Amino acid sequence: MSRREFAHRVRGTSGQQQRDDGVSIIEVLAATLIFLVLSVGVAQATVTAIRLSSDQRARVTALSLAATEIDKVRAYTDVFAIDSESRNVTIDGSRYTVERITEWVSSTGLDIPCGAGGTGNMQYKRINVRVTWDTRLPNTKLVSSDTVLAPDGRINDPTRGTIMVSVKGAAGTGSVGVAVTITPTSGGASLDAQPAGTNAQGCTYALKVVPGTYSVTLSKSGYIGSTQSTSPSQSVTVTAGSTVSAPFDFDNAATLGLIYGSSSGSNRYATNNETTFVNTYGTFYQTGTASTVKLYPFGGYTAIAGHYIAPDADGTGGCRAVDPSEWTAATVGGTGLAAGVAADPLPANPSGTASGTVRMGIVQVKSVPLTSYVTAVSVSSPVVSGQPSCTVGMTYTFAREATSGSGNSNRNLVLPFGTWRLYYGNSSGSTTTAIAAANIAPQTNVAPPASYVSAGVVTLDPRTAG
Repeated sequence: MSRREFAHRVRGTSGQQQRDDGVSIIEVLAATLIFLVLSVGVAQATVTAIRLSSDQRARVTALSLAATEIDKVRAYTDVFAIDSESRNVTIDGSRYTVERITEWVSSTGLDIPCGAGGTGNMQYKRINVRVTWDTRLPNTKLVSSDTVLAPDGRINDPTRGTIMVSVKGAAGTGSVGVAVTITPTSGGASLDAQPAGTNAQGCTYALKVVPGTYSVTLSKSGYIGSTQSTSPSQSVTVTAGSTVSAPFDFDNAATLGLIYGSSSGSNRYATNNETTFVNTYGTFYQTGTASTVKLYPFGGYTAIAGHYIAPDADGTGGCRAVDPSEWTAATVGGTGLAAGVAADPLPANPSGTASGTVRMGIVQVKSVPLTSYVTAVSVSSPVVSGQPSCTVGMTYTFAREATSGSGNSNRNLVLPFGTWRLYYGNSSGSTTTAIAAANIAPQTNVAPPASYVSAGVVTLDPRTAG
């Protein structure tokens, strides 16, 4: 090999080595990715450490709040004044919820919840304080602290008992400030002092009650019970060494404004007019034609004129004729009638108001002596096609137009739907003289009157043509 060839080969090898020197783009990207992963890990660890540190500081604050609440309840001189409650506290931008839960405990260590009786006498009160905060981490437990408090003196006598009164509103929360009166009805003895008004949980207690049977009655202005009584009561029996419960549903009454049939001034209503209020909780009855009615705020009612009674499970019995929705589609006197329509429910909320019309039939009776009373007696069997039955008898009486004098009058009588026998006489409720068919003129029917009127009998139908 010549000297020139050797030099050429050496220069070629050196140039190739120079081209392989430095860092490629792939190596740069790989290094960048590794750096990003490490950075994210470091950032995540930093954020977690900060959150843990913040959560730990919040927990320390929560522990302080719980301890403060325990000290607060221990400072009470009257154990009965310590009730369950919840409040929010904001500290350094974080919101804390401090919840206090109280419960009486019997000598056997069993809780005696408000509204639950049948256990031993109350011995002491257990207080549980729980504190949570809005930034609490999912795996961080809430702060909880407990204590027990005993009354300064004996609140019970082994030879006597306790009456625990629980009053709840429609929403299931306690009704506060309800007055309670307890009187003996069989055995027992008058209480030295009536219990205090109900607390925030709707509870109050009568202590050291002599064994016997007692009547527990509630009262509060504007309130009504679930039985539609403004002063509901119930009977309880007290035995020695035990606690008996008297639970009530009692809340601000709902006010319903009602129009019966129509607002015409010529209408005549029965002196014992009756309205049925129906909902999923039961059936309730009101007598009269008051323009406003106070009812327990169950949420809503369907108002039906008359004495509605649901049929038995087999579909028989009851009084369904007064309910428009029970009338089925049919053809009467050559006229097709659509099925009856249920009345719109009336909303009933605590202290709320609503208004509606109680649907009723109207029939005119003619040439009735001014001094005569009119009586309407229900007919049980259906008279026209699609009419439901009413096996429960109803009798409604209408006052006379004058106490003396002569002459006759035409009267528009407002009655529940169904079939009625009409009479007039000289005394209220008299059924001595039937009103002639010629003197009966239904005002609410759409089929030919011949299908609805016979001697002394009229059928008031809620259906319309269609």
